[in-house]
Amino acid sequence: SVQNKVQNFLGQIAKLIQIKATLASPQSRQTMFVLRRLPLCTLPARRLFASGRVICPPEDPAQPDGSKSENLAAPQINALVQGAINEQINSELFASHTYLSMSYFFARSGVGLMGFSGLYRSMSQEEQSHADALAKYLLKRNGAVELNTIKKPATCSWANIGTTLNETVRLENCVSESLSTLYRLAEKHNDVVTTDFIVTEFLNEQIESIREVNLLIARWRTLEKTPNGVYLLNRELEHKFKA
Repeated sequence: SVQNKVQNFLGQIAKLIQIKATLASPQSRQTMFVLRRLPLCTLPARRLFASGRVICPPEDPAQPDGSKSENLAAPQINALVQGAINEQINSELFASHTYLSMSYFFARSGVGLMGFSGLYRSMSQEEQSHADALAKYLLKRNGAVELNTIKKPATCSWANIGTTLNETVRLENCVSESLSTLYRLAEKHNDVVTTDFIVTEFLNEQIESIREVNLLIARWRTLEKTPNGVYLLNRELEHKFKA
């Protein structure tokens, strides 16, 4: 009927007036700014906005001292944490170079312990992959990768198996300690993303690596008392690693 059409028309006008008043508010302008950045696939959000029922995200709650809470997942990494990660990259690369030196020594024609060579080549590649992972993480956090000079290994002769294994566990402990220092620094700066990254990607693996080296040392202490102990251990390693 004509009366119903008039009522519908008046209702639409009232709704348009309500939407116009809503859009004129500062809160709605802020919401429009946010919604313009929503992907096109978020149609429910855009329809909600178009309907006039605009919902703005709540303000960041203030802390007891009046300050706003810090963004724990800020894309830009703290400068001190970035510097510590770059130092960790250098530590990983130094360990990688040292293990590579060990691998090359055991592969010499006059040594021929290819099991040991394969073990240390694998360990070198693992440390290299750790350095790569840290560098990629820095880039993901809008940081800058700064490669420093890598010290040369203390020696290029690793003829003493016991000394070599002890140096291996010392290196692993040094890497673990520097990772722990990095973790504490990130924690101090409320960087929960970095602390989680360090624990899940590195510290748990370091525990296992140190355990494996200690088991290898214990195995060597048993075999070194036998005439062919070094060759027996080398044969065991050959089954696990290929140089």
